Parts: sequence; C-alpha cells; structure tokens
Amino acid sequence: MHSRVASPAQTHPEAKALSSLKEARLEAKLTLAFGFMSFIPILLVVWAMMYAIPLRIAIYPIVLSAFGGYFLIARPMIHSVLKVIERIRTLSSSHSFELVDTDEHNEIGELARSFNRITQELEHKIDELESSRELVKKLLSRIGTAMNSYEGIDNLLNLVIENTAAALEARMGSLMLVDGEKQELAMKTAWSSNGLAADPHFRVKLGEGVVGWVAKEGRAMRGTCKASSAGFANSRSEEDEVLSVPLKLRDHPIGAITVLREQGARAFVEDDEMLLASIGSQVAVAIENYRLNLDVERTYLETIMALALAVEAKDPYSAGHSKRVGFYATKIGEQMGLDQEMLRTLNDAGVLHDIGKIGIKDEILLKATPLTPDEQKVMQQHPIIGEAIVKPVRSLGKVVSLVRHHHERFDGGGYPSGLKGEAIPLGARILAVADTYDAIVTDRPYRKRLSVDQAKAELTRCAGAQHDPVVIEAFLKVLAEKETRLSAAKDAGHPA
Repeated sequence: MHSRVASPAQTHPEAKALSSLKEARLEAKLTLAFGFMSFIPILLVVWAMMYAIPLRIAIYPIVLSAFGGYFLIARPMIHSVLKVIERIRTLSSSHSFELVDTDEHNEIGELARSFNRITQELEHKIDELESSRELVKKLLSRIGTAMNSYEGIDNLLNLVIENTAAALEARMGSLMLVDGEKQELAMKTAWSSNGLAADPHFRVKLGEGVVGWVAKEGRAMRGTCKASSAGFANSRSEEDEVLSVPLKLRDHPIGAITVLREQGARAFVEDDEMLLASIGSQVAVAIENYRLNLDVERTYLETIMALALAVEAKDPYSAGHSKRVGFYATKIGEQMGLDQEMLRTLNDAGVLHDIGKIGIKDEILLKATPLTPDEQKVMQQHPIIGEAIVKPVRSLGKVVSLVRHHHERFDGGGYPSGLKGEAIPLGARILAVADTYDAIVTDRPYRKRLSVDQAKAELTRCAGAQHDPVVIEAFLKVLAEKETRLSAAKDAGHPA
C-alpha cells in the first residue's frame, strides 16, 4: 500500500486557492475584482428585490463581496504595481539599487523580475564603468608622470603600451611608427604579460596585415589575427583577439597601437576601441611634440656650435682649442674607465666650455697684457654666461655643470662657485686639466707656447692645489702612452 504526502495546497484548500489567485493573469484578476465589487452586489440587489428580502439583510453579503474583491484581489494587485513604481522612481533619482520582492507569477511578477534583472545589469555596468574610470585615471596619472620625466619619449611610450594593455585586459601590445621613406611600419615599443618577446626589427608594409591596413586606411579594426603580424614571435595560439587603432596627425598616418587577447577570451568591444583611440590620439600629439622639440633643439644646438666657432674666430690664438680640449678630456676619461655616455659628455663639454666668452668684450678677451682685477672679474663671468647658453638644450643637460665649473680649483680657490675637492663634478675636474694643458702647449697673446715636458711638470706641480691628483695621474699616463706610440712609430719608420 503506497502512501502519498499531500502538498500544502492539497492539505489547505484556502492556500491552494490563494496560490492560484497569485498566479492568475492580470486580466483575470481585474475581471474577478470587478465581479466581487460590482457584478455580485448587483445580483444580490436583484435577488433581494425579486424575493422581497429586506435590504438590511441583503446589505451584509453585498458589503462582504465588495470588501472581499478589494482587499483580496484589487488591493494586493495595486500594492504590487505601486511597489514597482516606487522602486523605479528611487532608481531614477538616486544610486540606490533595491530589488522588488514579489512571489506573484503573472504580469506584475514578470514586470518585477524584469525590473530586478535590469537593475542588476545596470549595477554591474556601473561597477564596470567605475572600474574602467579608475583604470583610466591611474593610466593617465602614470602617463602624466612619464611626460614630465627626463627619460623622454621612449619611457613614455613604453609606459603607455604596458598600462594600456593591462587596462584592456590584453596579454600583449605594440606601438609601431611609420617610416615615410620606406612606406613601412617599424616597431617602436612592445609589451607582453607572459614574457613573449617582440622583434625590435619587425617591419610591415603599409596596407599589409591588420596593422598595416589600420595605419594606411586610418581606421580602427577589431577581429582576430596571428600575434606574429603585430611583431610577436613564438606565440602558442594560432590567432588572438586583436584591436588596432591608427595614430594620426591632421589625417596623416604616423603609426598604430595594437593590443591582443588570447583567442577565446572576451572579444574587444566598441568601448575598448573608444578608449584605445583616445589614448592613441594623445600619443600621436606627444610624438609630434617630441619631434617638434627635437627640431627646435637641433636648431638651437647648431646655433650654439656656431657661437662656439665664433668665439674661436674672434681669437686667432684659440683656433682649434675647444676641439682639442674635448679630445684630451675624452682620452682622460678613457684612461679612468668612464662609460661611453660620460665620454660623449666630456667631448661636448670640451667643445662648448668657452662659449660664454661670446659675451666678453673684445678689449678684454683679446688683451695682450695681463688683465686688471676688474677685467678679471668680467672674464670670470664667462662660465656663467656659457651655462645660460647651454642650459636650454635638454640633450646637453649633463654638459651644463661642466661648462659652469671648469675653472674651479681643487683647493677651493677657483670660480664661479668656489667648490673644493670632490664637490667639483668629475667631468669639470677632467675638463680643467685638459684646458690647462692645451693652454700651456699653444701660443697665447701674452706668451709663447711651452714644451710638453714643461707642461707635464706644471701639471705635476699643480696636483692637489689647482687640479685633482687622480685626474693629473690619468692624463700623464695618456701622454706617456702617446710618447711610446710616437717612439715606436719613429723606430719603425712609420708616421704615428
């Protein structure tokens, strides 16, 4: 014999009826409410009149029917509708995301559930927008910091690609610039989250592949492509989700930014494209400003070099002096094991160390007799003048202090700042020795040149007072090596 457990609706007929009523369609509920509140009371009135039933007796079922229709059917239905309306009003006037709580299975219930789904989706979208806004703020902040950095455009572009790819949840990104002469795109910088190396020599013709097409047509592209087409080798996946946008200035293509996600990941959407395009437009402006600054700096540098030549042209005794000082300073730097960047700085500083003399009057600069104390004060201004001339050129930033301090003395008695010992920049100490040596072994308005041996003796005497002993020692080794080469060449019958 099988037993069967009765459901709550089967156990309680009233509960079953109430459940059926909640699931009834809105049209049926309205009809039922109309019946209870209007049709049944009318029938009761007619019934009372036909059977001569006193109205005071009939009034009770009439009122009961009307109240039942309102409180059991109409009022809950109106309450549910008002609850949805109130939630909609709250949502439209604030950031509150309360859900509508309903257990009805009719049009009102479906409306409430639809409202809840829309609310949850809206809340999710707002969370995504907030997250994206924070990422963009962080990205722009880091880019702003890089733009103010002395490290220049390369550092900025590296930072842009790394952070843009991360913000777009991409696993790699690249920035390529147009080589106008060859009509090709050349790799400028790239980034990968998994260490995938990009080919720094990668090039692609304009119009070829995704990146080439984007740069040539000046339009963004979303789709799939091989990572190798964006300059990445040895990618495990055959194709990746790709988003590429052009870099343009005045409708002229200058490059493209490309980011890639692994195939199967979320495809790039219009919002991603808009963000990348916005960043791309700023990058294009930054690149153009950098190029313009380079042109201005190049022009200014050429002007400075012309001024340096003008200084030597004013004084026939100093012809070639600046180049020789740069050469000697570089040789000293090599002897001391300095790096290539410092050697270039020493050479540039040698060429420019006396450029401030352009601001010294000829009657002082070319005077054949010793200078008076007042004239010496004027002459001592030339390192400061030189510093002011060189300082605006960013690429000569490391030369500035050498130009200013090449007349400081190791014992602190020099000018213009009276620096002492190692407080004087090493490059300036090297420059001072090279300058002094060339001045000794060349003719001057006030005396004839001295021999190399006399110059070596003078430098040795000045070690520890006017000059850094370590620098003097290094230069003496340079001169000794030169003498050895000259002697060996002479013995072999060949020029040095």
